Parts: sequence; C-alpha cells; structure tokens
Amino acid sequence: MDEALDHRKLYRLPWNLADNPIAWLEPTQACNLACDGCYRQNEKLHKSLDTVQAELDTFARLRTFDGVSIAGGDPLLHPQVVQIVRRARNMGYKAILNTNGLALTRELLHELKAAGLSGLTFHIDSKQGRPGWRNKTESEMNELRQSFVELVASVGDISCAFNSTVYEDTLEQVPDIVQWGAQNIEHVHTLVFIT
Repeated sequence: MDEALDHRKLYRLPWNLADNPIAWLEPTQACNLACDGCYRQNEKLHKSLDTVQAELDTFARLRTFDGVSIAGGDPLLHPQVVQIVRRARNMGYKAILNTNGLALTRELLHELKAAGLSGLTFHIDSKQGRPGWRNKTESEMNELRQSFVELVASVGDISCAFNSTVYEDTLEQVPDIVQWGAQNIEHVHTLVFIT
C-alpha cells in the first residue's frame, strides 16, 4: 500500500447520529465545585480566545465531527464562554456545554442560545459538595435536576442531558434518577452514568 493512511477517511459514511464523533474542548481549568470524583486540578486558568480558536481549527483540520463538547473545569466560568459558543457554531458545529450549572442564569442561557448553543450536559451528583445540597441523596438531587430541566425547557430549543458519577454507596439510587428522567422524557434527552 503506497498511499498514506488518512484517518479522516476511516469514518463510516453516510453519517448518522450514532457515529458522529464529538471534539472535546477545555477552555478553562477553573471550577466552582470540588467533586469527589474529579480528576482535574482546579486552577483559575482560562485559555485565550486565540488559543481556543487555534484548537477549534486543529480539530477541523484533523477530524470529521459534528459537535464540540465545551468542558473544563466549568466552561461557564470562562469570561468569554458566549464567544466560544459563537465561534464553534459559526464554524458549523453544534456547541454543547458540559457544566455543573452552578453559574448558569436565565440571562446567560439566553445569551448562549443567541450565540448558537445546541445543548447542555449538567453534571449533578450527591458528592459534589454543592452549597445547599450537601448530604443529599441522589434521589433528593432530582429536585436540583428538575430546576435545570425547567430552566432549559423555558428557554426552548436546547437539548438537555445529565450525567452523574456513581459511587459504591450511590449505586442503589441510580434507578431513582432513571425514573426521574423517564418522567421528564420530553425535556431530558440523555442520562449518563459515570462509574
């Protein structure tokens, strides 16, 4: 075989939603929680818009993908998160924020939607040490999940997903989260459990 292998041609075509890869962008290391299961250093470091754009350009050059998962830290803490979403969208990609939601306001959500936000994935679990939610069970955390579902639904046209880290002592409560998701199936589009 004389021709160089081009990994961008290895994806199955035509595309379908099941095999569209997602690029993973981390514009900040800053976070406003200290979750038990987190693998990241919580440093108040934000990448510049130029660095973020260079990373998006690298993704576009090297990969075929449909969406950009904007994570961190918590991307809502980046002072230019709206511009980051807009840049990803202007390049033709779905912008999806992975957040704990603590910094989300209705006003910010409207700005993000106007910039082209496609979806939110909220990380919520009982071992995050959230102010006002310490020592709650996963079942009790459904009340917090519900508040985010209602906020996103009230703004409309943004997908809403939830992930939760599962620990040995919270495993038995996973069915309660699943049941809550099923009761809100019109607005909860995905549930992910991280072991």
